[in-house]
Amino acid sequence: MITWYFDHIKRLKESRKSGRLTIEIAVILTIKIMLLWLLWALFFSHPMDKDARQLAVTRMILNHSNE
Repeated sequence: MITWYFDHIKRLKESRKSGRLTIEIAVILTIKIMLLWLLWALFFSHPMDKDARQLAVTRMILNHSNE
């Protein structure tokens, strides 16, 4: 698939359709930015409070030592 995409870019350059290439790159970058924002919103934007983090670590240590 990657080789197909590189061939596609090469054909666009040869046919001098740089406007279409610009639009494709802009769309791809927009999709990547949206996916990165989504990942940030789901996993990294809500940090735990210090007390909750301490309780979680304590719970993990105590559960691990019981096994």
